[in-house]
Amino acid sequence: MISFLQMNVRAGELLFEDDFPTGGLEDRWEVSGGDWQARDGVLTGRFRGNGGGLIYSRAAFPGDIMLDFTGRMLSPCDNDLNFTFRADGWDYANNDAHIGYVGGLNGWWTKCAGLERYPGCDLRALCGFKAEPDRDYHIQTGIVDNLCFLAVDGEPILVLSDPDPIVAPDCARVGLGTYCSQIEFRRLRVYRAVKETVERSYTARF
Repeated sequence: MISFLQMNVRAGELLFEDDFPTGGLEDRWEVSGGDWQARDGVLTGRFRGNGGGLIYSRAAFPGDIMLDFTGRMLSPCDNDLNFTFRADGWDYANNDAHIGYVGGLNGWWTKCAGLERYPGCDLRALCGFKAEPDRDYHIQTGIVDNLCFLAVDGEPILVLSDPDPIVAPDCARVGLGTYCSQIEFRRLRVYRAVKETVERSYTARF
């Protein structure tokens, strides 16, 4: 259970899982750019240029979802451990991500954690959480109703409220990525996200 300001979110039905066994990655994922290898439970993604590479699930997951996975940046790199949800896939004509929510740790050239609506990026939430290379982070992220959320190691760090959320099932894929960095991912799960409304109040202490 993750407790945010407006809600609690918990993992419901398991929709998809990938433990990244050796080989067969492209049977389950579309690789849009970068060098990606799955081996012995570890997915490694590398992108050397000043740009990004994402892999997208071939399966779609309409509705409220939560991604649950472990990731780490590999030194000497210390930037852009990325992910996406409610995604339409890669825009090959413009060589960029197409519609979706994109998030990450140590991104935006300022080592911030955040979430943004793509493309346009006119809707964005960033915070000063700074991740360290060669350290595993347990990441839970996704969307319920119009609220995108991000939690790291069980602690919520931000919520992004979208007044006009991206509609599934037109955009319902999930993905992992990196931007001019090298990242390892382990044990990805996609769950149905279940929201519980929380009534907040104070009790006077004086």
